[in-house]
Amino acid sequence: MSIAMDIPQEFQFSCSSDFIFLHAASVEHPSIRYSDIALYSQKLPNWLEAHQDEPHTYILQSNNSAELCCLVAGLFLSGIPFCIVDPTWTNSQVHEATQEIPFTSFLNGRDISVLHTQWLSLIPSQKQTTHELSLIVNKTPFAFLFTSGSSSRPKRIPLRHDQLWAAYQATQAQVQLSPNQSWGLCLPLHHIGALSIVLKSLLSHSSISLSSSSDVQHWNSWLNGWHHCRVISMVPTQLHKWLEHNRTENISPLVSEMFRFIILGGGPTNAPDIDEAANLGWPVLLSYGMTETFAHICSIPASELPKPLKEPLPVGQMHPAQSIELRYEEDTNDPIIWLMGTQIFTPEPSQNRLLKSFDEQGWFCTGDIGKVDEKGLLYIQARRLDRIVSGGENIAVDWVIDCLKQHPSIQDCAIIGVADPKWGQKVVAFVVPISTVSSSVTPPVVTSKSVSAQAVSIQKELHSILLDDKEELQTKLTEELLDQCRRSSLPASHIPKEFLYLNSLPRTSLGKLNVPSLRSLCALTRGK
Repeated sequence: MSIAMDIPQEFQFSCSSDFIFLHAASVEHPSIRYSDIALYSQKLPNWLEAHQDEPHTYILQSNNSAELCCLVAGLFLSGIPFCIVDPTWTNSQVHEATQEIPFTSFLNGRDISVLHTQWLSLIPSQKQTTHELSLIVNKTPFAFLFTSGSSSRPKRIPLRHDQLWAAYQATQAQVQLSPNQSWGLCLPLHHIGALSIVLKSLLSHSSISLSSSSDVQHWNSWLNGWHHCRVISMVPTQLHKWLEHNRTENISPLVSEMFRFIILGGGPTNAPDIDEAANLGWPVLLSYGMTETFAHICSIPASELPKPLKEPLPVGQMHPAQSIELRYEEDTNDPIIWLMGTQIFTPEPSQNRLLKSFDEQGWFCTGDIGKVDEKGLLYIQARRLDRIVSGGENIAVDWVIDCLKQHPSIQDCAIIGVADPKWGQKVVAFVVPISTVSSSVTPPVVTSKSVSAQAVSIQKELHSILLDDKEELQTKLTEELLDQCRRSSLPASHIPKEFLYLNSLPRTSLGKLNVPSLRSLCALTRGK
C-alpha cells in the first residue's frame, strides 16, 4: 500500500521584523523577531565552523530557555543536524545514547547561553526589514530525539522534513495559527511535542510564548502576560494539576477566553478531568502520537467525544495521508495498532532493532492495543507493554531496573506502569529479595486471557508469590531503594511510587515476564 502527500522540494521563508518568533520570557530576554532568527541562521554556520574542525551533529542538553529555542530554530534553518537529550541524564547516559551518532559536538546550557550572547552582539542596530530564506527538503534526518522502552536502552529516532511537513499541515488545518498569534510552550524540548511546536511555528510564521516552568503553579503570571497565546500543548498530568489549581485560583475565565485549543497528549486521559474541563469551557483537544510519528497523528476536540464519557476515551481520527490497521497477536489475541503514512519515521539502515518494528510493506508496529469504532475513532485500550509514560515522561525501564539491582539485597526485580489519575501512569516496582530465593514457590504461568476467565484460581496462585509477614524489613528496604535511586541521579519521574515484594516474578510458559499477572498483583494488594 502506498500513501502519498504533496511534499514541497524546499521550504520558503519570508522573515519579517514585523513578526515575533519568541515572546520575551523575562525582562532579561527581549522578544526575538523573525528577522533576528534569519540573521542567526545565516551567521550560525560560520560561527560553528570557526569553532569546529568538521561538520557535526550537535548534541544539545539544556533546560528550556529562549536561548535553546533560538538555537534549535537556527540549526534547523541552517540545515545543521542536532539532537536534544534529556537534561536529567547523566554524562554516562548521554554518552551511551549518542555514541552511534558520528561527529558529535556537545553543547550544554552554559554553552548555548554564551553562543546566544555572542549572536546578540552581532545584530545590527538597523535591522533589515525582511530576509528571504529557503531550506532544501531531503530524506536526510535534520534532527534526532530519543524514546525509551523496557527491553532496551533509549532508541534514537531520526526526524525528516517530509514528516514535519505532514504533521505541520495536519496541525495547521486544526489550529490555524497566524503570524503574531502564539503557541504556549511548557513542555521540555527533548519531547517531540515541544520540538514540533518550535518547528511548526517557524513554518506558520507564528510565535512561541515560553513558560519559565512546566509547573502549572508558576503559570499565572505567564498567562496574564500572553493574551496573544491561542494554543497550548500539555500532558494529562499538567491538565490535572491545572484543574486543581483553578479550584483555588479561578483562572478559568482567562483560560476559556485565551485559548482556541488545549492540546492534550503523551499519555492516557481520565474522563473526570475532561468532564471538569468541559464544564469550565476549556477547549481541550485529545490526541495520540509518539516520537516515531512526529507528535500526534490523530486528534479529536473534547466537545465531539461520544456522551456519556466512558474510558478509554477516543483519541480521534487519523490525519490525512495516514492509515491504521489492527492486527491480532497470536498469543493474546490483543488488537495491536499498526500505522503507515508520511508522519511515520524511517529508521537508519544500521538501526536493526528499529527496523524490526516494520513489516515488508512498510507498516509500523506501535505495540499499543486499540480499537476503531464505526465512525473511525481510535481508542487506546492499553499502551504497549514495554512502555511506561509517567507525567508525560517516557520511562527508561532498564535504567530503573539496573539501579534497583545495585542494592546487595536484591535478587531480581521488574517495573510496570499502573494507571493513576494524577500521573497517567505511576511506576510500580516488584522486588525479589535475596532471602526469598531459596523459597520452593513456583512462579505461576498466567496468560492475559486466563486472567479474566479464571480469576479466582489465578488469585490463589498470585497470592502464593506475595511476600508476607515481613513488613518491617520491607519498609526498611523500600527506604534504602528510594535513597539509592536518588543518589544515582535517576530522574524523579523514573523513581518508583510503589514497591511490592515477591518470592518470585511470574513468568509465561516461554519464561518471559508476565505483565498481566503483575497488574493482577497490583489489584490484589489494593483489595486487601
